[in-house]
Amino acid sequence: MHGQLLTTVVPLDTGSLLAGRYRILAKVGEGGFGVVYKARDIQLRHRLVAIKQIDLGALSPRQVIEATDSYNREVSMLSRLNHRNLPHIYDHFTDPTHWYVVMQYIEGETLEDYLKRAKGGHLPLKQVRAIGVQLSKVLYYLHAQTPSIIFRDVKPANIMRTRRGRLYLIDFGIARHFNPDKKRDTGPLGSPGYAAPEQYGRAQSTAQTDIYGLGVTLQTLLTGKEPLDDEPATPPTGKPHPASRQLQQLLDQMQVTEAFWRPHNMWDVKKRLLFIQPGNPGLVSIRQKAIPLLIGLFIGSLPYIFLPLLRLFSSPDPNAGAPWFLEPVQFLFFFWPFVFICQCMAALCWLFAAHPRQRLIACGILIMLAFIILALSFSWLPSANSLIH
Repeated sequence: MHGQLLTTVVPLDTGSLLAGRYRILAKVGEGGFGVVYKARDIQLRHRLVAIKQIDLGALSPRQVIEATDSYNREVSMLSRLNHRNLPHIYDHFTDPTHWYVVMQYIEGETLEDYLKRAKGGHLPLKQVRAIGVQLSKVLYYLHAQTPSIIFRDVKPANIMRTRRGRLYLIDFGIARHFNPDKKRDTGPLGSPGYAAPEQYGRAQSTAQTDIYGLGVTLQTLLTGKEPLDDEPATPPTGKPHPASRQLQQLLDQMQVTEAFWRPHNMWDVKKRLLFIQPGNPGLVSIRQKAIPLLIGLFIGSLPYIFLPLLRLFSSPDPNAGAPWFLEPVQFLFFFWPFVFICQCMAALCWLFAAHPRQRLIACGILIMLAFIILALSFSWLPSANSLIH
């Protein structure tokens, strides 16, 4: 950790100058161990910044240890990360009784505050899906670090939203690096209701821990109900939209108690969210089925695009009395039932397989079998010359 040591305590009153360069504009937040101020950096084109102040003098000895750990963790982690959904750290320094972190100022509000202003007290499905996609991307980025960074505190209060809908993960106070040698976390840390069961000493926090927190967060945004609220949710009137059922199935899986049964990683969560298509159920169903069906038909046709050409160009004397185009035409004439069956099987594989990987494997096996069978058939297929004589 680098930075300078200030020799005097500067009061953070509006208009005061901190560290000789940060003009305090307003107090914008408070919680945990510190206070957050909005300020301008007068040495760098009056750039807006957010300054988090930790007042050590107001903390107990145990809280000072926790605040120290939180401060060092946030500075060390965010200083090395670069993602569009993470704030940048510009500077950090201390005085005898305070620690400061100077960060990118995010013009907006937390999802917690945004939800309070939402019509009906909850967000529409389409918006919840878009929020889930953004958060799954940044969390996947954290999990892909070496070693993986587990955020451990995904909740609406720790997510900032700009007016244009861009999200930022904030407060890395309890984030940690994944350690494969540890069996469980050293202590229970997290927000009640949003923290996964393993965060209470049952096991070590992993990527599935953040998947749980994201699932609870999206559930809260979708229903408007806090996870510890015992009041039952109002059941929907009428038949639920297929997209609503798909999203709820995903959220239920993300919130399973046993981490093993949750989605494997954030990449899988993002793909499943993208597959959910809000809109007219009939049109969505047709679009979701038509595209895989056409892809399957095309893949099933590949052997019959390349093999006739291969037969044509591999002929020892392709111009011996027969028009060049008769070879592929004759090939398709003799094998059109097999062409049709292969196309149908590939289309069904692509349409009904649960995972893209399964689709590709099934179609790959089918194409290889088609190539083998058709290649073997070259030995007894009559030539085009014999057909015209």
